[in-house]
Amino acid sequence: MKGINPRELTVKILTEVEKGSYSNLSLNRHLTPEILREDRALITELVYGVIKYKVRLDYVLSKFSRVKLSNIHPFILNSLRIGLYQILFLDKVPDYAAVNESVNIAKLHGKKAAGFVNGILRNVIRNKDSIDYPDPAKDPIKYLVVYYSFPEWMVRRWLDLFGFSFTESLCASFNEKPKLCVRVNELKINKVDLISVLEKEGVVLKAGFFLEEALYVEDGPPLTELSSFKGGYFQPQDESSMLAARALGVNSGEKVLDVAAAPGGKTTHIAQLMKNSGCIYAWDIHPHRIELLKETCRRLGVSIVYPEVRDARIPDEKKFGQFDKVLVDAPCSGLGVIRRKPDIKWTKKPEDIMALKKEQLKILETSSKYVKPGGVLVYSTCSIEPEENNKVVEEFLKENRSFEMDDIRPFLPDNLSCQVKEPYGYIQIYPNVHGIDGFFIARLKRKN
Repeated sequence: MKGINPRELTVKILTEVEKGSYSNLSLNRHLTPEILREDRALITELVYGVIKYKVRLDYVLSKFSRVKLSNIHPFILNSLRIGLYQILFLDKVPDYAAVNESVNIAKLHGKKAAGFVNGILRNVIRNKDSIDYPDPAKDPIKYLVVYYSFPEWMVRRWLDLFGFSFTESLCASFNEKPKLCVRVNELKINKVDLISVLEKEGVVLKAGFFLEEALYVEDGPPLTELSSFKGGYFQPQDESSMLAARALGVNSGEKVLDVAAAPGGKTTHIAQLMKNSGCIYAWDIHPHRIELLKETCRRLGVSIVYPEVRDARIPDEKKFGQFDKVLVDAPCSGLGVIRRKPDIKWTKKPEDIMALKKEQLKILETSSKYVKPGGVLVYSTCSIEPEENNKVVEEFLKENRSFEMDDIRPFLPDNLSCQVKEPYGYIQIYPNVHGIDGFFIARLKRKN
């Protein structure tokens, strides 16, 4: 597409995000199909990079700017940020090119703004190897906040939970670019044949870390444009999410309930594990997400799912005790998937975690009533916070004596099951330890 300046569009998107738009929604809105693939990739890299490293970028800029950052026009400040991000983090972009592009964008606001941007960025280039960051030994909190660019409350919380070394490793992993994972849809194709099809479509692949049905995309065209995607041969899905479906331990012919199902990754994986035999009731509170679930099922050839718009917090007595397996993938803070959604760093607050815990417990208690005697209840979140995870499960078990922890190890791959600690009923996944999204999965059983 002619006439698109990728860096100028990046500044526009970043300015929208600062006004309250979610970065992924703003990117989807602006990255129209006619924009060149390499420009789309650069814009995405710059938007997520600046959001990810906002504190560090502003810290460095404040060292080189005589004007307070709060007094700089947002358009100019974001021009500086994208230039600085390229200088500090993108080796493939020459420093002079990063400066020139930011200067050209600033020219839209006049020669004075362009000169200001040029002066700061060239000064950074001359001194970038001697930038004075906070000392981790003297002030570990400020060091982690600035160098890895995380809110202070989050850093303090993790230091209390995990200590300095683990927290630094965790912050570093959350800033890494996430690997794109897909699940082989074995209802339509086997793994060997899918690899062959994708390679012919120009996709470079690597094996999954833990699961046979997982493949990682190293390079290639946008997945949703591929005939293999449209034909339902695979589903984009992180391995952590796949593990939750695995932990349910479903069998063909069973009756299963997924209480927060959309957009359908876990639901359709469960159907795949059931060999498309049995029935899965799939609920979600949002009608548009239920439509996404229906479309995912159609594309993947799943015919045993019965989608319905429902609020999982409201009990339905007619369905009590009817299900062999129930999955509760609860609404959560999302603090395990920051590498995919860097906005989470800046939009979540500590009080959100405690508010979510009450909602999670309510959904878990309501959902437990649908489990048959001898049936299984799996609780999962994409969080690494104990208050949302094992503490929710522990509180639930105190109030619900008809349930007990069930050994999760037989339902996990060997290289994960050996890491599960007593009481063996749950696993906590960390991106810095396991290389996949932060996730919590607990398996509970209703006594006969």
